[in-house]
Amino acid sequence: MAEQPTPPPVRLSFAQQMRSFPPAFWVANVIELIERFSFWGIRTIAALYIVTEAERGGLGLSNTDKGIFFGTWALIQCLLPMFTGGFADRYGYRVSLMIAFGINIVGYGLMGYTNTWWTFMGACCLIGVGTAIFKPPLHGTLAHCVDESNSSVGWGMFYQVVNIGGFIGPIVTGYLRLLEWRYAFFAAAGIIVVNVLVTGLFLKDYAKGGGQEGTEKPKGPGEVFAEAMATVKDIRFMFFLAIFSGFFFMFMQLFDQLSVFIDQWVDSNDVATFLASATGMQFFKDMAADGGQVNPEWIVNVDAGSIIVLVLLISYISGKFRHISAMIVGMFIACVGLLCAGTATTGWTCILGIFIFAIGEMASVPKFQEYIGLMASPEKKALYMGYCNIPFAVGWSGANFIGGPLYDLLSDKHELARDYLVSQLGHDASAIAELTKGEVMPALAAALGDTETAARQILWDHYQPQSFWYLCMGIGLLSTLAMVGYHFWLLADARKRAQSST
Repeated sequence: MAEQPTPPPVRLSFAQQMRSFPPAFWVANVIELIERFSFWGIRTIAALYIVTEAERGGLGLSNTDKGIFFGTWALIQCLLPMFTGGFADRYGYRVSLMIAFGINIVGYGLMGYTNTWWTFMGACCLIGVGTAIFKPPLHGTLAHCVDESNSSVGWGMFYQVVNIGGFIGPIVTGYLRLLEWRYAFFAAAGIIVVNVLVTGLFLKDYAKGGGQEGTEKPKGPGEVFAEAMATVKDIRFMFFLAIFSGFFFMFMQLFDQLSVFIDQWVDSNDVATFLASATGMQFFKDMAADGGQVNPEWIVNVDAGSIIVLVLLISYISGKFRHISAMIVGMFIACVGLLCAGTATTGWTCILGIFIFAIGEMASVPKFQEYIGLMASPEKKALYMGYCNIPFAVGWSGANFIGGPLYDLLSDKHELARDYLVSQLGHDASAIAELTKGEVMPALAAALGDTETAARQILWDHYQPQSFWYLCMGIGLLSTLAMVGYHFWLLADARKRAQSST
């Protein structure tokens, strides 16, 4: 008897899809919102905290140091889920989440107390471990709550919630750090306690280790590890992850380097003036006075704000297209947006670029997670969702281990000012090297007999610091072209299989 063709998935309306999600879906989204509030609230300001001059309350370190911190954090957070996902499937989602919350509370709290290189590194590692344990069971819960009929809107809703947390977090921590840096870190630690209560009281545990009955003999830790490693034998899956690794190298620069770039090169007084006029609030009037600037993390936050407003619409539209096609279009749009933001010298131009980037992000990243979630069998949801962190590991760590030193070389205002003082104005190299970050730009302005604003423009014209973003966009475009090739590879393989079966 001939095999019956598989019927196409049922197409539900948007309202029907929203009603189709079980209660666990909404509980998981609340947990994610709270966790992302803490994570992005700290990740966004931490980039500034590390490189901000000690005179302004920061650590006064270099972008290379920042790259080491964030790169190590990225490897821990993104590679551990390859194994913690399997253990979450085995021992239970709820237990894994509780362990993760405890570690993160300690990590965020420690950041509020530390002001040395090694203690800050220790805090980064703790948060990386806690988040690595957190992601697979949370994503596994979501993967259990969706199917082909509602997965596009389901993952779009999840991505909207991620960005609600990611939008509110930097606003709150950005305000708190103006009062004192440690207040922001303590707030991030404190709100995670809410997640302990929500998880313990309301979250359904879909993992076998979470209390479901069955006759299958539980797997030991060694078997779980071996099963996790066996997944790398799927060549097409690994190639897909490799392509997105390049894309995420470009993608993560928005969060790890752009806020520093804005702080150093972008004149955002136009935005501050608009906010003062539009709201009439004294806070913004004070910010706009005397050429004042908008917090860089708030400008980068346009990405999250755009996603909150538009992601459900774009997810619903992209649900009508093939996963790969939607990802290709989104990746290209993100490349254009990052180039626009990274070459801007005014606040509104930078905001436009970030908005364009957000459109591309909405079309590609939720589809990436959805695609992997649909690949996995029910008993391996957390395992496969753990593997979806590999591109983040490669891209995020590369964005810092490579991007941090590269930014110091091509774009960092203080490093370029040191070079200009020595190579162009003939100052003694050893004397310039002894200047603190807070002393470099005043020294250059004094040597030029002009203002710091004028000195910054001279550096821009001479060194072209926007070239850093040309390189980043180039990597993103190469990844987009590779995804086109992957798409045709899948089509050719499908045709070959169809011919062999007839």
